Amino acid sequence: MKLHKYILLAGLGLSLGAGLINQTKVQAEDGVINERWGKPTFVAGAGLNQQQLDETMNKLGINQDSVKMETATGADLVKYLGYGSGDDSVMLSSVVVNREDQGKGINVKILTPENITQITADQYKNPLVTAGITDATVKVASVVKVTGESALTGVYKAFESNGETVDPERAQLAQTELDTTSDVSQSVVNKANEQSQNQNLSDSEKEKADEAYKAQLNQTLVDIKKELAELKEKQGELATKEDVEKIVNDALEKNNLSQYVTKDDINQLVALAEKYQTTDGVLDKESIEQLDKISSDFKGTVNKVSDQLGKFGDSLKGTLEENQGFFANLWQQIKDFFSGSSK
Repeated sequence: MKLHKYILLAGLGLSLGAGLINQTKVQAEDGVINERWGKPTFVAGAGLNQQQLDETMNKLGINQDSVKMETATGADLVKYLGYGSGDDSVMLSSVVVNREDQGKGINVKILTPENITQITADQYKNPLVTAGITDATVKVASVVKVTGESALTGVYKAFESNGETVDPERAQLAQTELDTTSDVSQSVVNKANEQSQNQNLSDSEKEKADEAYKAQLNQTLVDIKKELAELKEKQGELATKEDVEKIVNDALEKNNLSQYVTKDDINQLVALAEKYQTTDGVLDKESIEQLDKISSDFKGTVNKVSDQLGKFGDSLKGTLEENQGFFANLWQQIKDFFSGSSK
C-alpha cells in the first residue's frame, strides 16, 4: 500500500516538474529578457484610448509587468520621419520590440493583418535595415484600420529608449523607401493583374500572386543595395547615374519584374538608389549582413506562394529561378574575365 502511494506521489511530482519546465520554456520563448535591454519594449500609439490600449496589449499577448512601456507621439513621427503635423491622434499602430543576439537579423510579424491595410511584414524589413536597425523581432498590431507606415516610429522609439541611437537621416530615408516600395509594389501588382487576367485566377489566388510580386520587389531592393556597395568597394567612388540606372534595371530583370514596371516606377527606384549612396551607413558591412538575413525571407515567400498557385506558380517561380541563375552566371563570367586580364 505504501509502495503504491510512493509511486503515485512520484508520478505526481514528475507531472508537476514537467509542467514547470514547459511553463518556463513558454515564458522564455514569449518574453526573452535581453541583457542589454531587459524586458521587451512595448511602444503604444499615443492616439489610443484606454480601451483600445488594453485591446492592443491583448492582441500582442503582453501585460504591463512583462514589458517596458513607451508611447509613440506625433512629435516622434516628425522627429524620426521628418513629416507630419505632430498630432497624437493619428498615432494608432503599436509595436513590441525584442532585441536579439547579434547575427539573428530582423524578423517582423503583423498580428492584426486585417487592420494593417497597406504594408506587409516583409515590406518593413528593408526600411528597418536602411534606418540602421539590427537584430530585432518586431510585432505590429492595431485595433483600428491603419495603413501601417507609422509603425517604424515605434521601433525607433524602442531602440532610443534603450540607449541606442537612431540616425534621423537614415530613418527619414527609410520612410522614403517604405513610401516608394508601397507605390511601386501597387503599380507592379496592378500591371501584373492586367496581364494575368487570362490565367483565370481566383481572388484568393490573386492575393497570393500579389504577395509574391511584392516579395520580388523587396528582393530587388536588396540586390540594388548590394550591387551599389560592391561597386563602391571596387571603384572607390560612387556609381554614376548611368551605373545606378543599369543596376536598377538589372535587379528588376533578375527578379522577374521588368514587364510590370512603368518608367515612373523605375525613376522612383533610381532616385531611391542614389540616396542609398549618399547616406552614411546604408551600404556598410553591417547593413549588408542584415540584408543577407532578410533576403532569405523574401525568397522563401516567393517559393511558398508559388507552391500554392499550381501551374501559374510554377511559371512564376521558374522564371525567377532562371533569371537568378542567368545573372549569377553572367556576373561570375565578368569577374573571371577581369581576374584573368589582371594576371
